[in-house]
Amino acid sequence: MISEFRKMKFLYLFHSFFDTNSSGNIDKADFKLAVDNIAKLRGWGLNDTKYKETETALMNIWDVLEKTADSNNDGQISIEEWLTMWEEFAKNPSKPLEWQSLYCRLIFELEDAGGDGAIDSEEFAAVHESFGLLKEDSIAAFEFMSRGKPTISWKEFQELWKEYFTSENPCDPGNYIFGSATY
Repeated sequence: MISEFRKMKFLYLFHSFFDTNSSGNIDKADFKLAVDNIAKLRGWGLNDTKYKETETALMNIWDVLEKTADSNNDGQISIEEWLTMWEEFAKNPSKPLEWQSLYCRLIFELEDAGGDGAIDSEEFAAVHESFGLLKEDSIAAFEFMSRGKPTISWKEFQELWKEYFTSENPCDPGNYIFGSATY
């Protein structure tokens, strides 16, 4: 069973990062909107290679997530199905879900706009802005999450990512990986 704290984090993730059109469910349209929002942020056109790569990656993540969580096969993931998926994850939190690993890599690559293998506060905040978060909140979250360091490496990002999904301690830095800890 997931704790109330983790449930709040998973609901934050549902509403802030996955239900991008605020329909109350997650579906393929949310992922298409996320691609468009990210492309707008980066200045990519429909024919740009990065647009197509991001679209392919997000559609792949949607396909895997849908197979994992859409228990009634209606093409949508409800809040109940989302939380049920996390209940299953809670039984073995040391093993990430397939879509989670794919999403982790994609988010890091999007945030690492400079392609140097590390993200800084500006890169971090820019991606979170495309999901509707305030830049100031994201920069503050980065500062806490990075413990004041100017950058976070891929290895560090993976540890913080895992911490977000498994931590029961509200003070853990990984709780800020999605730009805010206002759960």
